[in-house]
Formats: sequence, C-alpha cells, structure tokens
Amino acid sequence: MNLFLRIWEKEVSLSKKTFLLSDIAKKINGKLIGKDLNIFEISEIQNGKKGSLSFIDNPIYSKYYPSTKCSGIIVNEKFRINPNLNISILIVDNTRLAVLKAIKIIYQKKKNNTTASPILSKNIEIGKNSFIANGCSIGEGTKIGHNCTVMDNCKIGNNVCISNNVVLHEDTEIGSNTVIQSGAIVGSDGFGTVLDNGNHLNFPHIGKVIIKDDVWIGSNTTIDRGTIGDTIIGRNSKLDNLIQIAHNVEIGEGCLIAAGVAIAGSTKIGNKVSIGGQVGIVGHLKIGNNVSIGAKSLVTKSFKDNYFISGNPASNHKDRVRRDIALRKLPQLIKNKNWCFRKQYLKTLW
Repeated sequence: MNLFLRIWEKEVSLSKKTFLLSDIAKKINGKLIGKDLNIFEISEIQNGKKGSLSFIDNPIYSKYYPSTKCSGIIVNEKFRINPNLNISILIVDNTRLAVLKAIKIIYQKKKNNTTASPILSKNIEIGKNSFIANGCSIGEGTKIGHNCTVMDNCKIGNNVCISNNVVLHEDTEIGSNTVIQSGAIVGSDGFGTVLDNGNHLNFPHIGKVIIKDDVWIGSNTTIDRGTIGDTIIGRNSKLDNLIQIAHNVEIGEGCLIAAGVAIAGSTKIGNKVSIGGQVGIVGHLKIGNNVSIGAKSLVTKSFKDNYFISGNPASNHKDRVRRDIALRKLPQLIKNKNWCFRKQYLKTLW
C-alpha cells in the first residue's frame, strides 16, 4: 500500500461555557421573563433539552413552543408569550442578531491543543498530498484519493471511497460503503447572514454534516454544515453531480437527486423522494415520502406523501397538465362565440 499521510492541525476550535440567562440577556440587550436558568448550548427548538437556548424567528416554528424542552427561547416583541408554560423567554429587537451574539458568548474560540493522532484502521489507502487532521477516525477498507483534506474530528466508516480533491470539514461523519466523487465539499459553512446597522454579518455554523451508510455523493456537490443542528443525508440516497445542499437540510432514505438541484436551508425531504435535474426548493419546507418532482421545477410550498409535482411554481402534475392544455385552447375560445363551447372549456380548467 502506497500510504502518504500528513497531519493538519487547526489553529482554533470551539469550546462551550455555561452562562445564566440573565448574563446572556445583558450581553444581547434582551429582557428576561421567567426563571434565571443555566444555559450551556444553543439548539433547534424541536430538539432542545434542559440547558438549551433556542429561538423563534419564523412563525412556522411557533408550533414547537408549547412542547419544547429548552430552558430558554429568544423571541422578538411581537411574539405571543404563554404565561402558563414554564419556559423562560428572552425578548429582543432583532432575533437573529441576538442568536448570533449568544452563539459567540457560549461557543468561545480557543487554541486547538488536540494531540490525538488519527485512528487509522486496517487496509486503508490514502493518496498523495492528502491531509488527515488530528482526532479523525477512518474505518477499515476505506480509500482516500489524492489532494484530499479531512479536517479535525471527522469520522469515516468502513469501505468508504473518497475520490481526488475532496474536502471534509471538521466533525463531518461519513457512513460505511459511501462513495464521494471528485471535487465534493462536505461540511463548509452555509450561506446565512444577519443585517446589523446596514452590514451583513455571517451567521455562525456550529452544526455538522452526517452522511449515513451506502450514500453516493456526485462530483462537485456541496453539502453545508448546519447552523444550529445538523445537515443529514439518509441511508442509500444517491446525489448526482453539482448539487447544492444548504445548512440544516435533512434528506431521508433511498432518495434520488439529479444534477443541478439546489435545496435551501432547513428543508426536510422524506424517504424515497425523486428529484429531477435543476429543481429548486426554497427553505423551511417539508416534502413527504414517495414524492416525485419533475425537472426544472420550483418548489415553493410543502407537499404531503405520494405526490407527483412539477412546474414553476410546482403543483400536482396532472392538474398542471390540464391547465396547460386548456390555456392552449384559449385563443380558440376568444374567437368562438358559442356559449356551450365556452362552458365546456371552463370545465377543463377545473
């Protein structure tokens, strides 16, 4: 085995500290309503626990407010607080800006003193000029091509095949029997900003990417790490070339995604979903199981299970085809003064 290995050391990493809600409130210019509890992490509201601080800046997440296990929630002044819920609230002017500040308070940068060498299993191959950082583990039978970079604390399963020029950013997890083609970038920061006094500030990304077993990632595909929470690709899903998966997207099991697809942040894709080439899906949607999406569609709303959708904006495929046929008959309708014909035409629209 021709093994060429160099250790790459990251200069800084993030460490979590515990703060009282009252201390955080002062630093983010917020007003505390409720108990002054200890906070040690920022989490998604639906996945919170005792000691977690979350936020609501989009109305679709208000449904998690009554059932969340978070110790505190950051909201703006327009949010309707339920006094019967035992959840502490931080009221601020700008929710996302306050969350950005809270992340910087709790997740503080420190110099990386990690000295744990990578754990390399048997029968692995690592190509020329590839860098494996401290704290990584690589499973048995895995092959890594030339000019690859695997950053701190990545976990790679057994029999994984990583082609040339691939970058795995810190904390990325790759399941067994997964294939990652050349030029793919997994775990980089996503596209998220906060407006502060006319300046666009980059929103911190403290999550990671988790790719399950038996996944295929095509060439030059990019998968962004989660902002808060993780970006997840389900088992046995196949992603073609040149796909963009934004932060906090979750893709279910057995999905097929063709080239040129872009999925915006925090959208959830069910199991066995097929997505045609050059489809765009806006953020914060939920696509059910066994959904098929026609090529070049723009999905702007959520869909339940077992739909075939297409078009811009995407809708039920059969209904869209009927409307298209009816529209092609519109010039004939305008010329025809026969009321019976017009009535029959209108029926085709509905």
